[in-house]
Amino acid sequence: MFDASKPFQHPDAVHADDETLERDARAHLAKSPHLQVVAELMAKLRASSFPWWSVTFTRSQWRALPRMQWLAERPDLRQKTTSSLTGLPPKAARSKTPEFQAALIDAVLDHGDVSGGDFEASFAVQHLVTYGPAADIWAQFRQRMPWGDDGEAHQRLIGWLLRVLLSERSTLDPDMLRKPVLTAWDVRTAIDPHVWQERIPLDLRAAIDEARLKRERVRPREAYCARHEFEIATPELIAQHIPLGELLPVIHVAEQALFAPPEPAILAESGAFQAAPQSRATQVSRLPSPPTRTSSVNAMPAVGSTRPLAVAR
Repeated sequence: MFDASKPFQHPDAVHADDETLERDARAHLAKSPHLQVVAELMAKLRASSFPWWSVTFTRSQWRALPRMQWLAERPDLRQKTTSSLTGLPPKAARSKTPEFQAALIDAVLDHGDVSGGDFEASFAVQHLVTYGPAADIWAQFRQRMPWGDDGEAHQRLIGWLLRVLLSERSTLDPDMLRKPVLTAWDVRTAIDPHVWQERIPLDLRAAIDEARLKRERVRPREAYCARHEFEIATPELIAQHIPLGELLPVIHVAEQALFAPPEPAILAESGAFQAAPQSRATQVSRLPSPPTRTSSVNAMPAVGSTRPLAVAR
């Protein structure tokens, strides 16, 4: 059974050539929406240069040695990274172990011969999430993001992330399609309805009501759904008007969708059957009120944990 929390391993890395390894990795990424989302998030964070997600942090959190060990089955990628950062010729670089390569990279970094930005740029985000701990990368983002800071840059980031979670297409590779991680209904039901009514501007709510009535007149048998509401109250507008701390339940629902293991089979007296997945509405209903202090983010459960969100009062 496919486990979203485990890094990708090639079925026969020893005998496969570089082109086959890259093709297999891309195919795995193409069928893994959770990896696509984390790769897109990493690329966005790199480009945004937030102080809480700096190259100093990412290097200290995921140093050269574990990165090269993640790429143990990809000597081609390790060689390119080692040669680009240290100047070691390709054949010599490829012949070295991940431990030797990492030590050499750390040496040039520690002596200032290359920058932390150069170090990060030498690792493609697609490869980091495919072979590395994608769930940990997501967890670090969730823990470090200052949810109590509703600055414009943070609003743009979360609005962008909501759209990515709803998207059927990768922002890094337009040819890579996927089933959206969340539906508009998932997002809408994860937001406290009182918060929605209080924070979404009156003109937007009025426009939604007007569109609903118009649709009912033209297509009375077709429901007006959350996805129609989001055509007016877009993800970007939601993040702009709703405090980011109030959107943490959406992040929690997304985390479960990205990394939670499949529901286990349940045995009944009449025989074994597969349990129906718990609806996200039920998951959200069990979440406590969103946090009111930034420090409460640290109380959130680890990725894959079934422990509900702990909220500081």
